[in-house]
Amino acid sequence: MEHASTSSALAIFGFLGLVITLAAALLRQLPDLFSAWREARSALHGGDSDDSTPAT
Repeated sequence: MEHASTSSALAIFGFLGLVITLAAALLRQLPDLFSAWREARSALHGGDSDDSTPAT
């Protein structure tokens, strides 16, 4: 029975490691995702205003 509990513990830690890795990758990409979402929305609404260009 000891082998089954060891395997279960390793499986749980492996799964948690995968979830943490995926969450970290998503959090790293959030700024890019938000800027792409803003660009897509402005393109769909026909506006060509870009927040990254300074107003003169």
